Amino acid sequence: MINDPAETLLHELRGSPASLVKLVEEVRWRPLLHVVDVSAEAIIGWRTDDPRAWRLVLEWLTAMDVEVSVN
Repeated sequence: MINDPAETLLHELRGSPASLVKLVEEVRWRPLLHVVDVSAEAIIGWRTDDPRAWRLVLEWLTAMDVEVSVN
């Protein structure tokens, strides 16, 4: 059984865009990170290509108290 929320999320993200997985990995390995810069184009792409995965990541980021700064 997987107890790490990030590991669980990464398992759910199999087959999702690599850039979304990289975002989770970045936050996972930098626990003091409270704001991540994400391009509007990336968010539009994730919402279009894999809205379920983007929703999961956004919920996880919120639970981790990480804010998304759109640039």
